Amino acid sequence: MINHQGHRKSKKVGANKKKAEEVANIVRANLLLGRPLLGKEDQPKVPTLKEYYRRFESTYMETAIKESSYIVDESAFRVHTLPQLGNLRLDQINGGHIEDFISVLMGKDLGKHSIKVVLGSLRLLLNNAIEKGLIKENPVSGVGKLCRQAPVRHEDIEPLSEEESLLLLQAASEWEAEHFPLFLCVLHTGLRGGEVIGLQWGDIDWSGKFMEIRRQVVRGKLTTLKTKHGRRRVDLSGDLLATFSALKTSRQEKALKGGSSEISKWVFANDQGDRMGIDYIKAKVFTRILSKAGLRKIRFHDLRHTYASQLLANGVPATYVSRQLGHSNPKITWGVYAHWAPGENQRQAVNQLPSLNRISGGLDQAKAQMGRN
Repeated sequence: MINHQGHRKSKKVGANKKKAEEVANIVRANLLLGRPLLGKEDQPKVPTLKEYYRRFESTYMETAIKESSYIVDESAFRVHTLPQLGNLRLDQINGGHIEDFISVLMGKDLGKHSIKVVLGSLRLLLNNAIEKGLIKENPVSGVGKLCRQAPVRHEDIEPLSEEESLLLLQAASEWEAEHFPLFLCVLHTGLRGGEVIGLQWGDIDWSGKFMEIRRQVVRGKLTTLKTKHGRRRVDLSGDLLATFSALKTSRQEKALKGGSSEISKWVFANDQGDRMGIDYIKAKVFTRILSKAGLRKIRFHDLRHTYASQLLANGVPATYVSRQLGHSNPKITWGVYAHWAPGENQRQAVNQLPSLNRISGGLDQAKAQMGRN
């Protein structure tokens, strides 16, 4: 028992009186100096990364960031960060641990962009821990040089050729006519799955022949886009515009027969007027269409890659394709699709270089010109 400024403090410690007196002396000294009674033992326990992540996920990630970002960050922690660093206390994680972690990520054959995403999600969590007073410094800061050593990798993409695209559309028209407009839309705009089912009739400018992409559906929830300004303009082909017009007219006629003048606001709506579920489209409808068309199995997202690669193959500038896709920088577009740009179109450029075979009277004219000089 210790009396200090009228306050009584007590704590049972030690196996005997001598040990208890030693601890009492420490307590008296710490009281005079305004420190915790028993030093570090009285300080709040710093949680492990795994423990803190559970709280961080429920209180911050699920409420303060977009659904699309949540999916990326949650996957980064679950697949990479927690298995490697999860059992360390936050105040134990240092620059050496981060360097080793980067080496592990590079050993998994992750590219530079993927590693930056993983580290970015960890940096966000540790900054939050700094705000809570659990740690003083963020060990992820200052490791950019190590990331530069990682190679730049892009996902494997399997775009359809023009002939394969026609086979897919033909199969959709014959076997899944209800969903034909959706697949034509993706092949003619390059929209992501969540963007295409988020389309509303009010997004279409019929006279301007374009539509504004304003929203997307992620994990079943409607949210804003990944793009900086929250929306983008996408030009519409004549075929797609005509298909949209026919679809809307059909919906209006069906509604009138049912005694209503209103149609669903969703371009791709189900029988109840709600937006379609993209998971069903990908897993069931798309798989059936590929099978009926006799095409290899590809991902639904490869239709977006098909759109971009075919535009570039036809000589469309990467800047235009980038705007259509909603990329923040044309370098991203070119970095992903450059190797799908055709050799033949590029060969046309070298065929335009000076050649005697392309000059009437070629060699004679060249010699005459040399003689005059």
